[in-house]
Amino acid sequence: MKKFFTQPIGDLARQNALAFLVINVVFIGVEFSGTTALDAVDDLLNFFWGFTLISIIIAGYYLVEGHVPEYWKMATTILATVIIFGTFLEISELEDGFFPMYFFWAFNTLIYSLTLRGTGIFRSIYENMTILGALIITIGSSADIFFGYELPEDFQIIGLVGWLLLVVGTSLGNYFAWGDKMSSSAE
Repeated sequence: MKKFFTQPIGDLARQNALAFLVINVVFIGVEFSGTTALDAVDDLLNFFWGFTLISIIIAGYYLVEGHVPEYWKMATTILATVIIFGTFLEISELEDGFFPMYFFWAFNTLIYSLTLRGTGIFRSIYENMTILGALIITIGSSADIFFGYELPEDFQIIGLVGWLLLVVGTSLGNYFAWGDKMSSSAE
């Protein structure tokens, strides 16, 4: 068990990237099936969602540390804190969701992806998927957060497409980027 908690950050990031993808697929499957999960199961999945995402975010700095300023280390820590705090608010009875958390995540992912675009760290397909998904989610969520305008139901499928692009780009992009980094450092 000690080895699991003290494994190299690249291994941890790759495991959490895959877990993040699986958890989002489960969420989408449950949503489309029309069934409701038990509250305890839903809360547990939400906790794992937040935990896997913060692991990806924190590990992200170490993946790209040669391409970004050192203060990004603190910025990723703050973003991870917002994500886990929002997750705890979402699974508690105190607050009915923490919608701004998704805006913060999408906006920061957009900035992160645009900053690293073309560096070769992430494969270009995952770079583009992440940027497009983050842009869609940032615009869609900012309309509600800043202007109090909820998009019509007809446009919510665009939000789902953006969410899928952001999840797949983030999870698989990090998974393959860490694999590439670990294989190049082993040579």
